[in-house]
Amino acid sequence: MRIAFISDIHANLEALQAVFSDIDRNRIDEVICLGDIVGYGANPNECVDIITKRCPVTLLGNHDIAAINLEYTHNFNIHARIAIEWTSQTLTEANKSFLKALPTKKTMDALTLVHSTPYEPDMWYYITSLEEAAFNFQFFTTRVCIVGHTHIPMIVTLEGEDIRTHQEKYVSFKDKDMMRLLINSGSVGQPRDRDNRSCYGILDTRDESFTIRRVAYNFMKAQEKMRKIKMPEFLITRLGEGR
Repeated sequence: MRIAFISDIHANLEALQAVFSDIDRNRIDEVICLGDIVGYGANPNECVDIITKRCPVTLLGNHDIAAINLEYTHNFNIHARIAIEWTSQTLTEANKSFLKALPTKKTMDALTLVHSTPYEPDMWYYITSLEEAAFNFQFFTTRVCIVGHTHIPMIVTLEGEDIRTHQEKYVSFKDKDMMRLLINSGSVGQPRDRDNRSCYGILDTRDESFTIRRVAYNFMKAQEKMRKIKMPEFLITRLGEGR
């Protein structure tokens, strides 16, 4: 079975459509969304609508919950706060209800899924270093944990006492029964690793491998939409810069 993992869409319809086109070309069996469907971008309702139809499993992200309850914006910067206030006013009640019902963490067979971290997932901590990854291995018992939240793809493996970050965007754990993995699938709608292409991941359960994929999309069209609704220029510019 081949499962695609998408995260941090942030209401970027152009990016989401491009990723789903790539997913369909690759004949993926199932798509799982790791949260932050909304926030920043100009098409929150359209993106939620697509996710409800295409993703049988979807998790709650911090921007998703902030769009429902603005009290959760207390640690947002000014740009994110402006975007989420607009998003909250724009979302339909049906889509707010959908977001409100989402879990922050889910375990499926050999997988732990969470938007932020397996350690206290509703506190919205980040995993940005090897040290933070090592700490979080303590808080899931499955072989693989897949997260989002940082907008930066990352593959970390733990085998005995050997923990390492893989610079390549592919890892095989076939015939490595002692290996455990903590993976960030990257961001569909707002990549921050200096590559402006959309990012998502594919888990192949038969080959026991994980691949990070990049997909080019029309970010200038997404930027035009954001300017029309007067989003902060910082949020608009960063789409082209991948930061």
